[in-house]
Amino acid sequence: MKYYAKSNPKETIMEHTNKLLENLKLLKNIYEKDIAKNENFDEKRFWYLLEIICKYHDIGKVYTPFQNMILDKLKQQTIPTKFSNEIKHEQLSPMFIPVEQLELTENEKILVYQSIYYHHERKHEEIDKSYIRQIIEEDIQPKLESIKEELKIEIKEELNTRYIKYIKQRITEEDGLYNEYCMLKGLLHRLDHSSSGHLDVEEDSKQIISDCAIKFIEENNSKKNELQEFTSENQDKNILVIGSTGIGKTEAALLWSKNSKTFFTLPIRVSINAIFDRIRDNLKYKNVGLLHSTALDYLEETQEFENEEEIYEQTKNLCYKVTTCTIDQIFPFVFKYKGYEKIYATLGYSKIIIDEVQAYAPEIVAIILKGIEKIHNLGGQFMIMTATLPRIYKEELEKMNIKFEYGKFIKPVKRHAIKIQKQEIADDVENICTKGQNSKVLVIVNTVDKAIELYSKIKEMENINVNLLHSRYILRDRNEKEKQIKEFSNTEANHGIWISTQIVEASLDIDFDYLYTEMSTLDSLFQRLGRCYRKREYKDKEPNVYIYTENVTGIGKNNVYNEQIHKKSIELLEEYDNQILEEDTKIKLVDKLYSKEMLEGTQFYKDFKEGIEVLNNIIDYDIDKTKAQKLLRNIENTTAIPKSIYDENIELFKQYCECKDYKEKHKIRRMINKLTVSIKVSPYSKKAQYIIKNPYMDKNEIPIIDLPYDSERGLILNENNEENFDKRSF
Repeated sequence: MKYYAKSNPKETIMEHTNKLLENLKLLKNIYEKDIAKNENFDEKRFWYLLEIICKYHDIGKVYTPFQNMILDKLKQQTIPTKFSNEIKHEQLSPMFIPVEQLELTENEKILVYQSIYYHHERKHEEIDKSYIRQIIEEDIQPKLESIKEELKIEIKEELNTRYIKYIKQRITEEDGLYNEYCMLKGLLHRLDHSSSGHLDVEEDSKQIISDCAIKFIEENNSKKNELQEFTSENQDKNILVIGSTGIGKTEAALLWSKNSKTFFTLPIRVSINAIFDRIRDNLKYKNVGLLHSTALDYLEETQEFENEEEIYEQTKNLCYKVTTCTIDQIFPFVFKYKGYEKIYATLGYSKIIIDEVQAYAPEIVAIILKGIEKIHNLGGQFMIMTATLPRIYKEELEKMNIKFEYGKFIKPVKRHAIKIQKQEIADDVENICTKGQNSKVLVIVNTVDKAIELYSKIKEMENINVNLLHSRYILRDRNEKEKQIKEFSNTEANHGIWISTQIVEASLDIDFDYLYTEMSTLDSLFQRLGRCYRKREYKDKEPNVYIYTENVTGIGKNNVYNEQIHKKSIELLEEYDNQILEEDTKIKLVDKLYSKEMLEGTQFYKDFKEGIEVLNNIIDYDIDKTKAQKLLRNIENTTAIPKSIYDENIELFKQYCECKDYKEKHKIRRMINKLTVSIKVSPYSKKAQYIIKNPYMDKNEIPIIDLPYDSERGLILNENNEENFDKRSF
């Protein structure tokens, strides 16, 4: 008799199990030394236990009600039975394991039983021993020989319910078995998911990323600089690096990676897209994936891949040697959501690169640092690289007793002569326009509304080339805008003005002649400076950076920047008015601003410390992954479609609603996603006035937002409705 595991595609338990064992062999061949290097693991026993877990994880599917469910889907004759499917296969699988024959210790029984019993993380009713005995006697025992013959597996001589006592008290972080359990259960998740998708659990490659980085450096008529030598020499250690803009931090990070499984993170999608392209195109390294909420759309738009969906599926299953991603894709594991062990176990044998850590809100940095602590405990390594580093973050890592090598690498190049303007930026439009006639001018303000206001004001003037970029465009238009600003920056003959918000701060490779900016906080401000004279030395005497400190937008409660930090930033910066701001000075100022002494009593420091405290008291398996990602993003996001765009594309929604083919429906959905805009709506707003239910979508999915939209200015909030939206929408 055949025992089935799945109906689509049709697959027997034995076929599925054999695929798991093939993937286990592949995983072990590539990462054996990395995975079991934790000092608390017995390496040989670890792989022995993982093989047992793989062999027996699905054997409970021989239960007749499960087989009937598959047979029914296959339109085959079902088997008469009095039992129903309320007992799940993972609840039955542990009883088949011949623990005595396999010589498992008491601790190993706990590890194996719990890894299998909880591998689907469903909510199980308390298990009824008498009912399990009845299942054994009347359903399993009569076909035991058939099971052995079909699955070619050893089974416990006398099936019983003794395994139940080992699964009642779940392993938690306080238990000595926790690290090994997370690794075993997490790798089972990965092996199971990739095998179910008929994917290899890991993409093996003869390319070595550090060799590709060295070759790229040499081909550009250069040799490793001091930072790159430092990361090469410390490939087996954790690293915290401060490096000035344009010093080659990306190549330095990839040199540190060597040939390890690596996750390269950045704060925003456009930046991580650029890193993905750079690794593939410049370094010619192909074993790299892209992972964020719109990664599939980006892969499709590049038109370089014939199989973008396959690439994306492999990336989601963490198959690639190098994954470029945003932090919300990997760090939600700190919330211990149901099934978090899959990503946690993978990070436990990987290297994690965190670029631009200063760009995150304090409560998000708390999550990152807590994640680093857990990854370190499991055996993974980290590299934090940043242009400026708040002192309290370094001190928190030291408090966690995590050893790391610290390096500071600053180019003594003069890039920025600053002028503090004690006026509102909108009052200096004429000077901005004058500079824009013959130079590349970048204007950065703190809110979208201010950006639109300035754009409209300059647009009224004659013969001015002015453009606008912010987050309140639909995805299709925003992607086009991001492409245009990079082309403008890279074309020497171009002159004109680009007005934007802080979305251009982090790792967007643009280089303008002049920067006019509202005052933000020092860390943010210095990121903005990195978009002006990014790759050049500034030799003129007049300022090339103008900083406006009056009537600044985006400051205060529920806004972009903390008012206290903003005020302290101005005070620290005033000493350098009308001077060249040295690279080393920027680092020292940020270090001082974010020292414990300066931050004491501020909301910023309170948010950071509360974030650490909350994470130290997380309840295991209390939430699902989607909620964990929302907590990490720390926003109330509404992804909506502007009404005018909806009206133009209503036929697309009708097609989506009527489509029955899964692949075609998925394709239409991606087309719809490109027409949406993400708005951070305040939970206390009267948003119902503007948010309308979409008649072609389920529940509250992709609602319509009844506000003006055009591809030139984006979504418009006027004086009558802007108070209903979170000012952090940038």
